Amino acid sequence: MFKKLLPKEEKYFDDFKEMIALIQEMAFHTQKIFQFDDMQCHMLKMKPLELRCDEINDKIIKRLNKSFITPFDREDIFALVKRLDDISDMLLGAAARVDTFKLTERDPAAEKLALIISEQVKELGAAIQDLKVKRLNEVRTVKALEVEADKVYAQALKELFENEKDAIELIKRKEIFDILERTSDRCQSTANVIKSIFIKNS
Repeated sequence: MFKKLLPKEEKYFDDFKEMIALIQEMAFHTQKIFQFDDMQCHMLKMKPLELRCDEINDKIIKRLNKSFITPFDREDIFALVKRLDDISDMLLGAAARVDTFKLTERDPAAEKLALIISEQVKELGAAIQDLKVKRLNEVRTVKALEVEADKVYAQALKELFENEKDAIELIKRKEIFDILERTSDRCQSTANVIKSIFIKNS
């Protein structure tokens, strides 16, 4: 009877796996949106994915409150799912702003940032796969990509303030650059959590 009350570790790992797969889909659609490639079609697919991430987040938190034993520290589980949920929220926010701001022209810097984020999310997916087998895989690639994103962001802001004369347009584009850069940062902080889990449980 007592064994039935104990959580199966696979449930957490399966939830993390599903969540990062959803985020990978969102990152793909975000790329397409910033490429203005059938933008409305990709926009429609974003919200259901983000809602599913919210559902998984809630499910994990509820399970944590009932579980006697967890595969690793509760604080780490909470930190990981919280950061993953943040990434999904930020991706939706970035994509939604393209529609809200009625943008009509592609921006190379925004495209590049969206591509970098997509690559970071793929690396996070590989690292999360390795959590279950407790095999420490380097997540340095996520950091290298975050450094690249910072450079793209800094150059984009420089060019924006040098060349954009329309104040409203400047505000719109800066806000998009800001949220994309923060999303890249959140990918890096997620990688830090995963690395910490590996180290604690190695």
